[in-house]
Amino acid sequence: MSYTTVPVGIVGAGPVGLACALRLASFGIRSVILEADPVLRKAGSRACCIQGDVLEILDKVGCADQIAAEGIAWHVARTYVRGKELSTTEFPRTGRFAPFINISQYRTQQIMLERLNDGELSEVLWSHRVTELTQDAEGVSVSAKTSDGPREMRFQYLIACDGIHSEVRRLTGVEWTGYSHGDRFLITDIRANLPLAHERHFHFDPPFNPGRQLVMHAQPDNLWRIDWQLPPDTDIEQERRTNKLDERIRAVIGSIPYEIDWLSTYRFNQRVVERLRDGRVFFAGDAAHALPPYGARGMNSGIQDIDNLAWKLNLVLNGRANDALLDSYHVERHAAARENLRVTEATIRFMVPAHPLRRWLRNALLRIAPGLKFLRQHVNSGKMAEPYVYDDSPIVDRRGNQPLVGSLAPDGVVSLEGRRRRLRELFGADFVGLFFANSAAEARPFVEQALAEPNAVPVRMCVVLPPGDAADDLASIATIVTDEDRQFHVTYSPRRPTWYLVRPDGHIAAARELKYAGEFSDVLRRCADVLPGADAADPYASASFTEREISLTTMQ
Repeated sequence: MSYTTVPVGIVGAGPVGLACALRLASFGIRSVILEADPVLRKAGSRACCIQGDVLEILDKVGCADQIAAEGIAWHVARTYVRGKELSTTEFPRTGRFAPFINISQYRTQQIMLERLNDGELSEVLWSHRVTELTQDAEGVSVSAKTSDGPREMRFQYLIACDGIHSEVRRLTGVEWTGYSHGDRFLITDIRANLPLAHERHFHFDPPFNPGRQLVMHAQPDNLWRIDWQLPPDTDIEQERRTNKLDERIRAVIGSIPYEIDWLSTYRFNQRVVERLRDGRVFFAGDAAHALPPYGARGMNSGIQDIDNLAWKLNLVLNGRANDALLDSYHVERHAAARENLRVTEATIRFMVPAHPLRRWLRNALLRIAPGLKFLRQHVNSGKMAEPYVYDDSPIVDRRGNQPLVGSLAPDGVVSLEGRRRRLRELFGADFVGLFFANSAAEARPFVEQALAEPNAVPVRMCVVLPPGDAADDLASIATIVTDEDRQFHVTYSPRRPTWYLVRPDGHIAAARELKYAGEFSDVLRRCADVLPGADAADPYASASFTEREISLTTMQ
């Protein structure tokens, strides 16, 4: 029996578990992933749509460029009623990447696993099925069944990324609230050269699925994902045996040659755990919340969970922040999960009305909406996900009445030493003091005062200047960029010079006008829940993680 102690254990090597290990490694934190399967299994498209802002999270761990290069970028969603186009939605590009990238979950996991294997701070232990866990004030002890017999491991913290049927959730007894929907849906991945634009195509009551819905998405290598809402009595296995499945597909694509790459049926869920933190155990991804596929909120929100949790674990494991900082993970991400459930519940009620009167009203709307433009906005084919705004968080300081506080910092193009860069690319892994000034002379006192304070949490300074202003030697203590189009001064500080505190996950923790520059260090301490008496970080260098306890021993 082997006994292993590392800072963080992760259960589940799905995309959320792999993202967790990679994000922790980006802070220098070692982790071990326990995966019940013996290998990475190929299982169709599954979570095949990645948001642009989530790609930015994956960019922090070196995976985004390859995913974006291999995937299908899209920015247009079309909705049809009975085969006729009802509406078109265009999604603007707001960051470095396209609004959405379609790529199979399996390929995403492959890319992430390759990246993880290139590093030295994490590994996947395959064929490790968690069977027991206990926790105390110092950590979590885990028992796993392996091909070589039972294995015992010890972690300071454990993160459950083991999916909708989470064994960790069962072992901790955390309540799984919500419901599973009664209707069944069919996913079919087909390989075919279809004459369709690489867009989202959503159909209400089409001739090829009368009375129900169907959605189509392009994937790489001429793969198309088709989701059908099925009648209650549908037997897909019988359809495969009797050629009716071919008839079903032919009704959609006509006589174009195709082959089936993968298919699966599912029932969607509307569920969330009662709490995302149980002592030293945390829940993320489908282990924490299960959502319908409409709006691409599943895997994307799981990766956002990890980006929220990782920086907080980094500060706590470094001894710089109180353990209570980790409570904010539940507050912020449970609120995000509830918002996702609210949005998807509205979509479910429209797509699958539970009451005959609701169904009649929905069908009436679908009949008359094509001729009445003002009614089209009420046709709900699934709202695409957006980053959640943490407007009710204990570590977000809303004093100052700045509207952007709690939101993901708006992105755009700036000039850095004559080169065009995205603003959020420059933030890095630490807190950032982001100051929008009219001149370098105006910015200097703020930057010098912020860095002169003994901050226990690493913070970097970034100053945004209007075009034509010289940065003089301020660049030696801050990143200086130019807002060539003055778009950021309009977005961030339309009236007067303003400073922002941006968290390591890119969300704005606080904002003040320049006259409150003296509050910067105090705001930083509150928003990071800094431990009293924690050693000051080097203000001119990022902090690195020092492992408090890592031992690998073998016990007979």
